[in-house]
Amino acid sequence: MKRSLLAAKYSTTIMLVCLLIFILNSLLPLNLNQWGIVPRSIEHLPGILIAPFLHANLAHLLSNFFPFIIFAILIGLQSVKRFWFLFIFFIISTGLLVWLFARGNSVHIGMSGVIYALWGYLLIYGFVRRKMMHIVISLITLFFYGGLVFGVFPTKVGISFEGHLMGALVGALTGYYLAKR
Repeated sequence: MKRSLLAAKYSTTIMLVCLLIFILNSLLPLNLNQWGIVPRSIEHLPGILIAPFLHANLAHLLSNFFPFIIFAILIGLQSVKRFWFLFIFFIISTGLLVWLFARGNSVHIGMSGVIYALWGYLLIYGFVRRKMMHIVISLITLFFYGGLVFGVFPTKVGISFEGHLMGALVGALTGYYLAKR
């Protein structure tokens, strides 16, 4: 239980940093969102690391806030070290794939790629691992967040389905690999 509380503390802090950046970006003439991921732009390579902390508006931030914390807590039940590893790995891998394969002439921002990676990881890890606690976590994730599957399709203009798709794929593959180890 202590591990999941620690994961809750860390993930809440991460999202509060996102909120602080959003507030600064809103109040000051910074336009930080221009530093998101711009596919295949060498100048915007740092966006791979920066983009998850940037959000277009308050609704965007809030839609990422609680799923990120919930998924972090569920992973924290296993290990806080695992949460940090996955968080950093998913930022880099998902961001790199978006940079390589997403539509050009667009800026991709937000934590949702990482959230989809955590989601994909939680779903696959439990079913492949076949331990009761992990299966229950996978079922909870599927029951409450199964609707995320629709986010991997290009349904809304201005939403990076590529980030969602790349995140879900990276998370599922990582969950499979780590469960088999």
